[in-house]
Amino acid sequence: QKLPQKNKKINSLINFSKYIELKNLNFRYQNDNPWVLNNINVKIEKGARVGVIGPTGSGKSTLIDILMGLLPPTKGEFLIDGKLISNLNVAAWRDHIAHVPQNIFLSDGTIEENIAFGVAKDRINHERVEEAAKQAQISCLIEEWQNGYQTYVGERGIKLSGGQRQRIGIARALYKKADVLIFDEATCSLDNETEQVMTSYIEDSCKDKTVIIATHKHSLLSLVDRVIIIVDGKIIA
Repeated sequence: QKLPQKNKKINSLINFSKYIELKNLNFRYQNDNPWVLNNINVKIEKGARVGVIGPTGSGKSTLIDILMGLLPPTKGEFLIDGKLISNLNVAAWRDHIAHVPQNIFLSDGTIEENIAFGVAKDRINHERVEEAAKQAQISCLIEEWQNGYQTYVGERGIKLSGGQRQRIGIARALYKKADVLIFDEATCSLDNETEQVMTSYIEDSCKDKTVIIATHKHSLLSLVDRVIIIVDGKIIA
């Protein structure tokens, strides 16, 4: 019984050094549902900055979910460096990804626990938390609070603004030190100052990272090398 488990662990390793590829990919949620994505073929080189745009209901969010390994293709292939992503290795692929969603979830824990989200309290790297907060330009605010990074969300009526919540979300992504950053409509509710923080970080600190930005804000497309336009489940340009 131990040998198959060992083999499974070996098979689960994912090395990302060349490209992400969706090949003849189709997706629908159930067999009797219409196709959400149709014959998607796209290759994203490591280190590229890619924008994904399209109207509401175009399949943009579904495409992002597949790239993050949250949804398996109904047909076709999802490949990393030519290696097929399956149930055996999808968790390993997710380890490569830091995700900044539109709506940032904050737990009832401390600011530190929310930045190092999902990490056991006794395994949090405090220096990395502070570094991520500094890069997200929210460290000065946190350090003004009496309990600093140990401040509980909501303690004494503290309420974070939308921009501050987004910066916590950005800091959370930076703490992970992943090599793929995905901003999934995270820019929709950004105030101008927080948008500038994100823009500066992507321009200055993402030379070796693959960045995918799904957005409606065309102003942010100046950050990317190429744009994927998706309409009615098809890549049109």
